[in-house]
Amino acid sequence: MDVDKQQIKAIVFDKDGTLIDFEASWGTGMQALLDAVAPNDDVRMAKLADAAGFDLQNRRFAGGSVFVNGTTADMIAVWQGVEPTLDSAEILTKGEIAFSGLEPAPLCDLPALMGQLRDMGFALGVVTNAAEAPTLVQLEKLGCLDLFDMVIGCDSGFTPKPAGDTILGFCQQVGLDPAQVAMVGDSTHDLNAGRAAGVGMNVGVLSGPAKRGQIADLSDVILGDVTELISLFHGQGLESGA
Repeated sequence: MDVDKQQIKAIVFDKDGTLIDFEASWGTGMQALLDAVAPNDDVRMAKLADAAGFDLQNRRFAGGSVFVNGTTADMIAVWQGVEPTLDSAEILTKGEIAFSGLEPAPLCDLPALMGQLRDMGFALGVVTNAAEAPTLVQLEKLGCLDLFDMVIGCDSGFTPKPAGDTILGFCQQVGLDPAQVAMVGDSTHDLNAGRAAGVGMNVGVLSGPAKRGQIADLSDVILGDVTELISLFHGQGLESGA
């Protein structure tokens, strides 16, 4: 698909799988949560893992996993669909314990990359289906929080992805039309949000669990990871996604 790179004035990023290595950051926590929710019950654990899109043997998430794409509420709803007696509050409590202390693993030198993109004149944002407060903590730990103009989580007052509301909220904040914004993400939720918001460019990245075929139809451009944005906006390495 032909896109006009010259119109892009801002870049909005998904977080997990795009800026942060999903497996390295959250695979251990998912295993700990399953151990807590289904202790000593391999059958239950396998059913819940399958519903979450999590490979128990390899501790990896599948493309399209609700844990990767959705909100905490989405995750709980999927598990309650498998096991209706599961208590939402109990899952939340056990989840907080399972994921506490885990450190986000960046997919690249994020301060350097974001600094370079800002030097190129782009406004920058993060829109994620994770909650806002822990996202702010993670970006602060990674040394790049102050390089973003806005960070929006699933609980920031906008309808979460795949709706386009979070991106439109960012556009309002920075005073740009959606056609002037590029959405960068590794999942169908990210790219569907970009389409819903009417962004000027949907950039799919292959650094998350999703495979090329799962995001190709929604992408104007497919990159290996976010580091390739520099060459993309210098007119090099452009690869058509659709």
